[in-house]
Amino acid sequence: MAPVQRTTRSRPISLSAHRHRSGTMMSRRQLMLVQHYNTSEISCCVKYTIFGFNVLFWIIGFALLAVGVWAHFEKNSAYSHLNKASKFYLDPAIFLIFAGSLIFLIGFSGCVGALRENTCFLALYSTIIGLLLLAEMALVVLIFASKDWITQEFFTRLDDTVIMYRDDPDLQALIDWVQIYFKCCGMRSPNDWDMNIYFNKSSQQFSSPEAGGVPYSCCKKMRGVDGGPINFFCGHGARLFKEVIS
Repeated sequence: MAPVQRTTRSRPISLSAHRHRSGTMMSRRQLMLVQHYNTSEISCCVKYTIFGFNVLFWIIGFALLAVGVWAHFEKNSAYSHLNKASKFYLDPAIFLIFAGSLIFLIGFSGCVGALRENTCFLALYSTIIGLLLLAEMALVVLIFASKDWITQEFFTRLDDTVIMYRDDPDLQALIDWVQIYFKCCGMRSPNDWDMNIYFNKSSQQFSSPEAGGVPYSCCKKMRGVDGGPINFFCGHGARLFKEVIS
């Protein structure tokens, strides 16, 4: 007698069981993703140290950029009658905008790259730092290789600041601060101010009150004995009468 074959039917999976299995698989997948994202190849100490320093650079860069933009537009609106052909590299506002933009970009890429461990921003950050280091090395080599030319160009640019003294209020304030802080007058001597059309001795024929003089920042005593207000006319005619200046 042949054995009776018993056929078994698979029980249909209920909807609740299917949902349970799907939920279990999703929870496992989410757990694996969380574990993957929580796994970092960078030390937390190094990560947040880099982030903190770059936040500081970011804020400094933004502040410099904001001040530079404000100074540039404020000066152009208040002194629109001044010569627009002034050399841009003598404008402190342009320098602040350039430096602020560069520092802001470095700080931003460093912050995002360190916090998010974003390879694109970290690559940008490393590239900028590397280019700055290469530029510094190239500058050092250039200075040693062309020392005489660099010296000549340096003093030429300084002479330009004397010539453009009255053409840019920001440059004027910077020169006055340098002369007061370092107790100097001119780049080499007080006679350097003869290069400026307002302080040139020949400007007497044009009735310039500053002819043969120097800026007030050259004076040893800018204030009175009692420490009163600054005497902005103390340098008038100083080189004509050979008065003692710093």
